[in-house]
Amino acid sequence: MVKGGFNVNNSAKSGHSLLDKIGIPASLAWGFVGLFFFVTGATIEQGWFSSSLVNSGFSSSSAGLIFTVYGIAVAVFAWLTGACTQIFGIRRLMLAGVILYFVGSLPLVLVALPQKSYWLIMLVYTIRGASYPLFAYSFLVWLNYRAPMASLARAMSCFWITFGLGMTVFAPYFSSAFMFMGKTNLFYFGFVLVIIGAVCALVLNHDDAKIPQTNEAVLKGLFDSFTLIFRRPRLGLGVIVKAINDIGKFGYVIVMPIYLIHYGYSTSEWLTVWAIVNIVGYFFNYLFGYIADSIGWRKTLVYFSGTFCGLGTLGLWLVPVILGHNLIALFMALVLYTIGLGGFVPLSAIIPNLVPENKGAAISALNLGSGLSNFLGPLIVSIFISPFGSAGALIALAVVYFLASPLSYFLKTPDELNQAKRA
Repeated sequence: MVKGGFNVNNSAKSGHSLLDKIGIPASLAWGFVGLFFFVTGATIEQGWFSSSLVNSGFSSSSAGLIFTVYGIAVAVFAWLTGACTQIFGIRRLMLAGVILYFVGSLPLVLVALPQKSYWLIMLVYTIRGASYPLFAYSFLVWLNYRAPMASLARAMSCFWITFGLGMTVFAPYFSSAFMFMGKTNLFYFGFVLVIIGAVCALVLNHDDAKIPQTNEAVLKGLFDSFTLIFRRPRLGLGVIVKAINDIGKFGYVIVMPIYLIHYGYSTSEWLTVWAIVNIVGYFFNYLFGYIADSIGWRKTLVYFSGTFCGLGTLGLWLVPVILGHNLIALFMALVLYTIGLGGFVPLSAIIPNLVPENKGAAISALNLGSGLSNFLGPLIVSIFISPFGSAGALIALAVVYFLASPLSYFLKTPDELNQAKRA
């Protein structure tokens, strides 16, 4: 049984400070700062660690297996986080993320890498991989309870922008800028950033982090959070739509370098365009948070999400065929895709409110959908690329994206359903 009601801060009234208008609850401002520093430090090696392993004598497939197991840990702990916050509390779980980070990182840097011990590297790097979902997604639960309903979509946008800036912009930037220090010292630099992030989020951030708690046993709570997906069909549908959300992100990186080389594009050109459009994407993420709070979360999903992602994916197929080597046209196709990604932002507000009496479990479902994208994108590419080539894989990704918009129509929250009955 859940004790207590929802926190009064998660009401329909929003604050009037500049931060509140942006979508950041003033009481959680230091939490956002901490999120940025922690994610940056925890992922600072991702842009170069695989190549470093290969240069150390490991095969590409061996390095790939390390990252596969790491990815599984990320997905599993992302799913566990939502339910565990209601069992152990938000601050404790974020602190557990900090502890796991050092439990995995210190043996990695001090023992596993110097000794080139493959299985030890895999073990401790997997532990390290479990750390940032515990920290970041616990904060996502915190934000879901604290952000006013009237600006919740904007708050979710701010979360994903902060998260993405740490992982995909500043972590690679710091790695590039400070590579002269040596890779071991880059790990130590990451340690410093993680400590700064933990202090900001858990010490300087004075919000009480109280949310409805559960008296259920841990295993029962986790089991219930999983079966809830099947007991609440709309929540299960939300997981499917969330799994579709990022199939391009994890599918493009496999298929596009293979496809574009036949039309005169170099891999570096593709990576440059891909990096630039990801930066542009943060603008659309915030814009669609504002749009969703204005016209409605579900309408934004239906009108923009899968539709634009599907059109952008078809554009990636057709641009080289029709225009050949044209970086501007390729970039514009990716902009369409990025608009669609922005349209998916309200999912982070919708899914927890599909089961408002058990938001922790619902956020676990949201995180599970995020993790499934890691597998669904490469799976679609693997199935279609052999019989139909790269073009066939891109068309398949587009078709799946087009399914997301009509599916989103049915993601009606209890509030929406009650309003429809009253009307």
